[in-house]
This record gives sequence, structure tokens and C-alpha cells, in this order.
Amino acid sequence: MSVAIVTPGRVSGKLMRRLVEGHPHLKGRGIRISSTDGNIGTSRVAREILFKERVPVAVVRDAQTFSPELIAEQCGWVHLFLEQAAPPSEWLILPIAPEIAVLLFRDEHLLRPLLPVSPSFEQLIRGRYEPNKVLAEIFAQAGEQPFPEALVSRMEQADLSSLWALSPELRPLEEFLLQKLAAQQPNTAP
Repeated sequence: MSVAIVTPGRVSGKLMRRLVEGHPHLKGRGIRISSTDGNIGTSRVAREILFKERVPVAVVRDAQTFSPELIAEQCGWVHLFLEQAAPPSEWLILPIAPEIAVLLFRDEHLLRPLLPVSPSFEQLIRGRYEPNKVLAEIFAQAGEQPFPEALVSRMEQADLSSLWALSPELRPLEEFLLQKLAAQQPNTAP
């Protein structure tokens, strides 16, 4: 059975994969990660997984805003969409503000090896507010294209496990995954 994570975009998908593979209790547990072409695609794919496969799903989305009201509204629509396929206990909606790639800007020591050139101080600050745009800009500046494939390739061997501790917004995801995996194997601790 296992658990699935659905997220928008290749960078977010690779980021989630590296997070899971770097977690001592999640790696090797068969967590499936699907990347879509945007937030709307995440909801659709998550609903299909819930309905057809009956597998718990975490939907990790780009919030595309810092506004708590807008984030709540977005999550409300996704909630209405997913509850038609499975009860709320079987899924999690996790918006990351403003975009999932912001997690990479939480640790400058983790970020620098992923980039082809050293980011400016301004880019490090802007990366907290428009991370995808800044990442694309840095790769274009270095002539490393196409983006995002160049970043995804660099992330392949990166150890991103420190992000679990540096990113409190990931705590609900970690708890959901551990809970669902433990429920599937009741005689084992997460």
C-alpha cells in the first residue's frame, strides 16, 4: 500500500524525494512521489490516487502567496476536491509559502553546492520571496541551462535531510507520513 506525495514541478518533486531519502524513518519505505505541472495538477493526481488506489496522499503545494487568508482559501478548495475521493484522515494538504523551493534557501551551506555560481546577498534575500525565479536567474546567469533540469541534476546526490529540522512547516508532512506508514505495519515503530 504505502503513501504518496504529490507536488508541483520537477524541482519540488526532487526536493521531496531527497527529503524522504535522507530521513532515517522514511527512506526505503516505498513512499511514491509524483510531480505535476502545477498546483491544479497536484489536486487532480492526488484525487486519482485516493480514489483508484486507496493510498494515503500528502499534497505539498506552492502557496504562491504569504497571505494566510488566501492560503486558507486555496486549501479549502483542495479540501472540497479531495474529500469527494477519501476521508480527510487519508490525505494532507501542505501549502509552502511562497513556493516549495523556498526550503532550499533555509540553509546557505546546503544551497551553495546546488548552484553553478555563488548567489549574491540580494539573491539570497529575494530567494525567500520568489525562490523559483531566483534559482532560474542564477542558472541563466551561469549559462547552465535548461532550468530546472540543471538544478534537479545537482540535487540528485545532495543531502537535504537538515531541512527537516530547519523547516517547521515540514513537521505536519513528517507526522502524516510516519503515522500512515506505522498504521500499515502495526508491529513496527516508525
